[in-house]
Amino acid sequence: MGSSSPSKPYQCQRCSRTFARLEHLQRHDRSHTKEKPYICTKCPKSFTRKDLLARHERLAHSSPALDATPTNSPQSASPQVFDGLNVLASAVAGRPLSPSPQGSQPVNTSSPASFPTVLPDTVLGHTVSNSQSAAAVPSEAPGFSEPFASYGQSISHDGDDFTTFLDSIPLPSHPYSPTYQPLPLFPAFHFYPTTSDYDHAVEKDKSVNDIDSPSTSVLPRHGTQLPSLQPDGTQAPYKAREPSGQISITTQCRDRILATLSDYSNVVHNPFVPSRHALSRCLGGYMNGYHDHYPFLHVATLDADVTPVHLLLSMAALGAQYCREPDTSMELFRVAKAVTLEHIRREFQWGCSTHKMTTHVDKAVRDQDIIETVQALLILISVSCWFERDPPHHEALYMRSVMETLLRQGGLNELPAQDGTWESWIRSECFKRTKLIVFCFFSVHTIVFDIPPLILTEELTLDLPCTEKEWNATSANQWLVERSQSRGEPKLQVALNALFPQSSGAKGRLESFSSMGGYVLIHAMIQNIWLIQKASRLPVSNGSFLSPAVITSLEQALENWCQCWEHNQESSTDPFNPHGPLSFTSTALLRLAYIRLNADFSSARRLQTWNPDEIARSLKDDLCVQRSDRLTRAALHCAHALSTPIKLGINYVAHTLVVSWSNQYALCSLECAVLLAKWLEVATVANIEPSLTEQENKLLEFVLEMVMEVQHGVSRDWLLANNTRLSATVTRLWARLFTGDYIWQLVNLIGRSLNRYAEILEPTNEST
Repeated sequence: MGSSSPSKPYQCQRCSRTFARLEHLQRHDRSHTKEKPYICTKCPKSFTRKDLLARHERLAHSSPALDATPTNSPQSASPQVFDGLNVLASAVAGRPLSPSPQGSQPVNTSSPASFPTVLPDTVLGHTVSNSQSAAAVPSEAPGFSEPFASYGQSISHDGDDFTTFLDSIPLPSHPYSPTYQPLPLFPAFHFYPTTSDYDHAVEKDKSVNDIDSPSTSVLPRHGTQLPSLQPDGTQAPYKAREPSGQISITTQCRDRILATLSDYSNVVHNPFVPSRHALSRCLGGYMNGYHDHYPFLHVATLDADVTPVHLLLSMAALGAQYCREPDTSMELFRVAKAVTLEHIRREFQWGCSTHKMTTHVDKAVRDQDIIETVQALLILISVSCWFERDPPHHEALYMRSVMETLLRQGGLNELPAQDGTWESWIRSECFKRTKLIVFCFFSVHTIVFDIPPLILTEELTLDLPCTEKEWNATSANQWLVERSQSRGEPKLQVALNALFPQSSGAKGRLESFSSMGGYVLIHAMIQNIWLIQKASRLPVSNGSFLSPAVITSLEQALENWCQCWEHNQESSTDPFNPHGPLSFTSTALLRLAYIRLNADFSSARRLQTWNPDEIARSLKDDLCVQRSDRLTRAALHCAHALSTPIKLGINYVAHTLVVSWSNQYALCSLECAVLLAKWLEVATVANIEPSLTEQENKLLEFVLEMVMEVQHGVSRDWLLANNTRLSATVTRLWARLFTGDYIWQLVNLIGRSLNRYAEILEPTNEST
């Protein structure tokens, strides 16, 4: 659109770009002048953008204490934990926060779960005056008031509102770090004794004060903005994560492999062993493709010359997949699996063990052998469980029971003794990380195949893992420096109880956790949700879904998790964060946890069939949703998750970015796509009764604008011709992300299933 267009009247004099709003032009102009108008009041630092100033203040000047004592001033009515999130939300929008509507009311500090509401006056780039905010969001109004009251006050169909929204989303800090999985922080929500009574939403507004459940935000105030990935002045310039390292296989090491395999000639005849260069390449693929997602090996001290052969071959088999050498991977997988299972039979099965423990040294050697064999099994399972055949996924399902048995044989919560040295700490931390990652991997299997977890959260009493800086230290001196700055990690059970402040075992609020600690905790939460949903199907529960009280408790725990995630300085929504992708992965899992509070996907996915038709049919027939404020809120989140790849370009993201991410993103995105499609299907019914609420109307308009942005030539009337066309169109957009040439068949299965689901919603000949 040219500079003369009335919709974009503000033109940059340096590069001729045009903008719809003056503040957008001013912000853009600072990129030319390098002006830093935002100055920290507590130090001489200055910044080009307000969100960078907010991030600096949060990291450099905020107190680590989470339980701030409220004062009588309106600004201090919110606990300190919300400060960084509130400032960030307003900073990204470019405006200060408006006073809380409840700021003048007494704050209930008797319960840790009682938080006052703070309302930003700009969301998605749309300014709202204080009077408008107060009118649109009365203090007693339930539901989605906060973000919807601000978004699109006058929805037009010329694309300007959506363009303004896209302008408000920060671009990645470098071309390969999209915020495709933004930290999902929902708007305010109120809980009611009968959440299914959607027809009486108006009456509920009047009786909110009589409800015996929290009436404040269930999540920190992020509005619907995305956090910026740009570094602030307190940190070094952004630098992409370095490769995890290469493992070189020498001629002597390869000869050792061949000699060891000759001892297993009873199970491996003429074993396939690539050249040392090919082995080095495959092990490099493991380190660069898999290790960062499951960091249980200590790279700085890893020595291929002393690593057990079955573990080394397992790593090479998995790395060959990342090197796009499936035939090599398959051959290595067969050899590694045979040697690993035979090693277990010889050393650990009752009646066959040749290892006699007589001293503490013997026990330490045996424990080390067990943990390394568990690591080999974990890697072999990672190779086979994402393929229908070659290798078949059912092999992973039986190997997981062997892995669980072996892990329990070595002691589920037992760790080697430490003597204060770096070497003894590495050994203990390696044991701990391996056991916790096995627990998380079992959780992934539960998500994918809807099978019971083999290790329950309540069984684990280990401490949470350390920070990635501490784990990645390359020398004893560097480790001592990082360790001296660490506050230590709480035990898993203590941390989990602290996320539920009303639980009997809670001893206070959790301040923060490491990246891997947060990853373990979110898997523990997902396991709890899965178990509760399965229990709700028992006859004793009368087939009812999760009760409002249970959902309230779980959402408060997820809120506390979000706060801890925000306080972890290694957290990032950048998958190429120098501290690893675990915090990025955790945000995708957080989205899945919230979605499953709204719909029971566990038995409807049917991914274990590997049949796109059956999966799509099950999602269509076995998953039902009902209109409610909570469902609308979840649908908003799913729509928001799709907005970033649309801005960056779905095909670009699919072919250059998603391929390097953990397959857990595809698992989470499947549920995002289907939940949004389900909501659109019920929201676009002709002559709908009761009529759409204001919140639902604005969400529907947002989705329409988003689809018209990417689907050229389609009109609003065409998309709304029936109640399935828009659902089918949005589902196809999601499917585009997972239909490329991916390493794992499961990711392609998700893309094919979403396309098939769209075809069921609306036959192809009707959608063209």
